[in-house]
Amino acid sequence: MKKSTTDEKQLKQTILELAREMGKDKETMTRADLAYELRQDTLPSDSVEVSRLVYETYQEAGNDKAVFNTYVSNDGRKSLVEEYRLQALLDEDKKEDAMSLAMRQLGDTREALAAVQAGIDANLSATLVRTASGAMDVITGTGGVKAVKQEASTLFRKYADMVSVYHEGEDRVRSNIADFTALRDDIQATYQEYAQQLIDIYGDNVKAVAPRLFDFSRVEFLDVDGMLKHTELEYNKITDKCGTLISEISDSFRSTIQGSLSAYKSMGQGSKTLGLAMAGLTMLDHYTRSQERTNQLRSDLEVFKTSVKRDATTIKADLGRLLVIHKTLNDVALPKADIYLRHANQLMRSDISSILDALYASPRVKALQEKRQQLSRELKAIDGEINDHLQNIDIYQSLITDLTATLEAKGPSYHEARSKEPGKPSFIVNLFTFGTARKNYYRDYTEWDEVCRPLIKEYESNQVDLKLDKDELARHRQDLRDCQADREQVANELETLNRQIRENIHASKDLQLRMLPHLRAVVATLRLGREIMETKLDERLTRAINIPDMTEATRLPSDVEDNLSLFTNMLADNLHVGQQEAKALLDGIDEYRETSDEEHPYTEEELNQVAEAAGQTLGKAMELLDSFVRLKTQQLNGKLAAAAYDKEYQRLTSGFRRQIENIDDKSAFLRQIMTRVNTAQSEDGRRQAFMSLAELSGISVSDQELDDFINGDKQIEL
Repeated sequence: MKKSTTDEKQLKQTILELAREMGKDKETMTRADLAYELRQDTLPSDSVEVSRLVYETYQEAGNDKAVFNTYVSNDGRKSLVEEYRLQALLDEDKKEDAMSLAMRQLGDTREALAAVQAGIDANLSATLVRTASGAMDVITGTGGVKAVKQEASTLFRKYADMVSVYHEGEDRVRSNIADFTALRDDIQATYQEYAQQLIDIYGDNVKAVAPRLFDFSRVEFLDVDGMLKHTELEYNKITDKCGTLISEISDSFRSTIQGSLSAYKSMGQGSKTLGLAMAGLTMLDHYTRSQERTNQLRSDLEVFKTSVKRDATTIKADLGRLLVIHKTLNDVALPKADIYLRHANQLMRSDISSILDALYASPRVKALQEKRQQLSRELKAIDGEINDHLQNIDIYQSLITDLTATLEAKGPSYHEARSKEPGKPSFIVNLFTFGTARKNYYRDYTEWDEVCRPLIKEYESNQVDLKLDKDELARHRQDLRDCQADREQVANELETLNRQIRENIHASKDLQLRMLPHLRAVVATLRLGREIMETKLDERLTRAINIPDMTEATRLPSDVEDNLSLFTNMLADNLHVGQQEAKALLDGIDEYRETSDEEHPYTEEELNQVAEAAGQTLGKAMELLDSFVRLKTQQLNGKLAAAAYDKEYQRLTSGFRRQIENIDDKSAFLRQIMTRVNTAQSEDGRRQAFMSLAELSGISVSDQELDDFINGDKQIEL
């Protein structure tokens, strides 16, 4: 219910001042937050009434940009002005402008979905940019780890970009659905008005059928934010491992260098060859260990890449579903609604206006008719509020799901951060440590505050947001129940009023006969309106795409992996380094140094020492080989899974392609009829084209049906 002029003036002034203040810092405010701010100004709660006030404030302030940019929908994705514009045009009975806006927004959706397609394709096919490892990275053995970290970082960044472009496509389709729902309410008002007038003329011989309205809130969208959070956790695990491994490899390199130098220097002048051998084996052991752990990390990266491939394929396939929904609205439903809202009311009124004038001629009936029109407008307004609450219930359910997932994911880190908060030392402890305990506490607390406080603030802020969103969800659900009760009450009042009108009028036989020449066209037009209102989606289109995890189903056969492991184990079991191999190693070093072991023969103990070190290094080399085999196996499994995901994508898109072809066939005929309607030179020509639209939709009023109705043998259903 609208506020008084004084109340509205104060509300709009508050809205404008707040927008200009927030606009200085380019801040935004959701509709729910604005409603909370306005409660002190007598606006009770968040509702479509807030959107109306914002829109009118925007217009009255000369299309103020601050108002447009500051106030956004409750999901934060769309300006309230933009969101309400179509409804405002319909309320002002500017149907031509409303339809032009709806069709323009559909064009924007086409461009947005094309951008989503291009964005996802780019992320699927993008080649990662590799930078050359620095000389020090090569020397220390950290180059491979840093390359893994860079590749994971690039992949995650592109994943986040992919989520953003999917949101754009989702928002556009949601907007199209909201537009059609608003237009549907307008068509329903026209249907109810003229259906009731036919009933006034023919009584119970005409029956209005309540349209079965499709619940578009059942359309699901991918929880890409939840998918992103899960991927972020996996990405963080890899980067954490990278950081730890880089540190460990660097420390190992330093200690290995120091140990090698110490071993070399500890040897006498005659044992430099032995020192070089031991130092070289120690360094080789470091590099094999580093590479083996890098291979393990690369295997983790392959698992991560396969997971991203699955998500990217899921998002791309779901885009195909959104395209079908878009084309259903863009190519069929909205053009029909466009023609209907532009012409149906005018065509029916021109047919029967003189008949209706005669029917409602008496002052009492005219007053009742005006009251009925008022109740019809109230009913339409309530339907708009119901749609608004349904949309916001969907928004808050999505927000709650995302916040719950975020809190669950970050809960362990939050509790760990809380547990690490340093405890303040007691006065006694500080006294006995001569103030050192307090200094240490402040130093530790500062470090903890810098590292942990942002995480704690974010987590606790999310907890507050979750509670507020749950409160808003509960309120919208209660308001929805209240609106539904109000609707039932107004509908009952309207039905009572209809009976009163029928009791106070009497359609003469002559009046009924005058109506007969127009009956076929009016009935067909009303049935067409009901058919447009009952536009629905295939049940499969309401469900978001879910591509199952195919990594296990596409793995190499277990016996292949077992045989590979058996092969590496067999090699390891048959490797042995004895004194002979140790002697050959030392001789090789001597040859390189141009020295001879005859001058300083090696003892048995020295040969055993070299043999043991070489055996350990060779064992590490076999572990490196095993890690390499496992890495290649993981890469091959990833390729098999990727091929399976591509195959599933092709299967899904082929189904969507068939649906689009069917839509294109209907659209081709529809465009022909639209051309005829829009280019008709006379009202009769426009009416004939309009009837062709009804026939295209399978709607007809046969001669037999009319004869049965005239003879009183059949009731006409609208």
